[in-house]
Amino acid sequence: MARKLEDILANEKPAVVAKAQKAATEILLNIHLAELRERMNLTQGDIAETLGVKQPTVSDMEKPGRDLKLSSLKRYVEASGGKLSVDIELPDGTHYGFNV
Repeated sequence: MARKLEDILANEKPAVVAKAQKAATEILLNIHLAELRERMNLTQGDIAETLGVKQPTVSDMEKPGRDLKLSSLKRYVEASGGKLSVDIELPDGTHYGFNV
């Protein structure tokens, strides 16, 4: 019988779970950048041209584990035709958001 992810995580050391969650978050960020670009029917070359960089630079921005500066993320999103805003979830569950 297959085990559920929740059961596996519950039996794992907290430090291991935290490290895995951090890695997953970084990978998801990069996946979402590529998805954003694809949703806009743009190529990496299109984004590169708008940003004034070469295509390998855009490819590097989309690589898993890449730690982008917020300013680079903003430029990438704007090159895709979007606007970047940040939503922060506070410990009490409320949200604080602002445009970047």
